[in-house]
Amino acid sequence: MLAAFALAAVLAAAATPAPRWAAPQALRPGEPVEIQVHENALVGEYAAPGDTARHPAVIVLGGIEGGIPGESFGFARQGYAAFSVAYFGADPLPKVIERIPVERVSRAIDWLRDRPEVDPTRIGIVAIGKGSELALLAAARDPRIKSVAVISPTAYVWFAPTFDGNPDRSSWTISNGEVPYIPIDSRAENNLARTSQTGGTYQFRDLYDASLAGTNAATVASATIPVERIAGPLLCVAGDDDREWDSAGACKTIAARRKAANRDARDQVAIEPGAGHALALGGKPSPETVPAGKMTLRLGGTPAANARAGADAWNRTLTFFAKTL
Repeated sequence: MLAAFALAAVLAAAATPAPRWAAPQALRPGEPVEIQVHENALVGEYAAPGDTARHPAVIVLGGIEGGIPGESFGFARQGYAAFSVAYFGADPLPKVIERIPVERVSRAIDWLRDRPEVDPTRIGIVAIGKGSELALLAAARDPRIKSVAVISPTAYVWFAPTFDGNPDRSSWTISNGEVPYIPIDSRAENNLARTSQTGGTYQFRDLYDASLAGTNAATVASATIPVERIAGPLLCVAGDDDREWDSAGACKTIAARRKAANRDARDQVAIEPGAGHALALGGKPSPETVPAGKMTLRLGGTPAANARAGADAWNRTLTFFAKTL
């Protein structure tokens, strides 16, 4: 198992500049609604246009960087009531992604539906990276989510990425029970540990690919997110050079399951050529690699390709929600 010494380096990479959805800008004329939410395990930031209308709403989930995503204002500028929700990495939430309740998203929906600025019949969810697991699981069980957009997603539930030397556990729970997951491959994890200790370049896709390949078919089936249960339309965007995990393959898996269930009528899939994992929505260039202690993590793509893909993903997300919410 990966020794605890490596955890700091791995988490250091997560703390590097994370993908941003849109650069913070002033809201449209009129006093905006802005709320910092700290209600027990519900932690986040809410923003809405400053008028008297009811608006469609989006829940925003970030990735492995943790904390509160800083994107609510970008969506509010576009006419949405936006709730950026933390699911780990912000007090009093867990510091790592392990056994996080999927019900936290439903609690956020309850909160949104009580807001006078929100049209409770038009609530969507958008997530990037690791947050896509949570978004897809939540949408598969809560029909109040009317449309879903995932960027650099996965099609599976994975082991909790704690790298603390303890036995595997799931990233998520439902009704206090672990959601079935793909366990970590010990050889690939040991390789990560060696690279963390000695230095060099590493791509987490090697770890995820090995873990998937080394898991029996029954476990993979149980860990595959049941996207066919999502009633509303789904947008999936991924870079074809994602070195974090195979998000392009995930989009294809998701699309195939949706098509087989006749759920894909309004779905959209976009595979961004030459782009990696860190798609900064809004078009800010994202690096191909980031430092993590002694090692360098490869995320894929080039700054130019990632910027182009990020801008396209942002525009696609706005167009998608305009049509589906």
